[in-house]
Amino acid sequence: MKPFFALYIKELKAHKILFLFVLLLIAGLNAYGGMQIAYVRHLHDVIEPDNPPFILWPNFSYFWQMLAVFILVFSLPFLLAHVFNSEWKSETHYQMFALPDSQYIVNLAKIAAVASVGFVGGGIVVCGLYLWMVTAAESVDGVFVNGVLELMSFPHFTLVTGLILVTYVVFIFGLVTGMEGVKFAAKRYRGLTVVAFFLVSVFLYGQLFQQGERAFEFLGQISMPPFGVVNVALCVYTILTGVIFMIIGLVMYEKRAEI
Repeated sequence: MKPFFALYIKELKAHKILFLFVLLLIAGLNAYGGMQIAYVRHLHDVIEPDNPPFILWPNFSYFWQMLAVFILVFSLPFLLAHVFNSEWKSETHYQMFALPDSQYIVNLAKIAAVASVGFVGGGIVVCGLYLWMVTAAESVDGVFVNGVLELMSFPHFTLVTGLILVTYVVFIFGLVTGMEGVKFAAKRYRGLTVVAFFLVSVFLYGQLFQQGERAFEFLGQISMPPFGVVNVALCVYTILTGVIFMIIGLVMYEKRAEI
């Protein structure tokens, strides 16, 4: 466990500027969004309570929170790919392959470092979305959900959004790890190999989607008012698929990657 932790800290330090930039950007967007929510609420309650302009409607006031969500979602796979490729671009992969520890530990430390960014950023995003949801409910009496807004408690909201975040992180990290594994294992046409692995993986995920849903349908659903329900079976199937892709990538990297 000590080598893994040392490698994990090494990855955090090596990419700290990029990691901090992403987290500060997400935090800044949520903070600005919180101020905009307060501003919209003030205009709604004080200036034009009966007929606010379109841009002041609560449906639009969560734009900055959603922008932070998109940045988090789309930055994670690129961050993980960057962490893998940085060793080769800086030509420090010789040292990486020379380590006495298994390449599995080295690569899992890279994944854990980026996952830490994902979960810290996810925590910021969850708090920002819940703040918007509560404030919108207090301001307009649930006008944006068919006139009725049923709020979840914060622990419930965190549990459900945490499940969605874990599902996404495991799947996308598995896909990226698989792509990186076959990329460095291929002797020629690495770009084409990566594209082929991505297309085949997505195709297989889609082809087995219904079977995977039926296999875990006994797990049921989790209510997420006012947004509907979350199908736990799909989350479990997606997580298992991501784990399989990750194992493929780690094995390919361990057995086939060449210096």
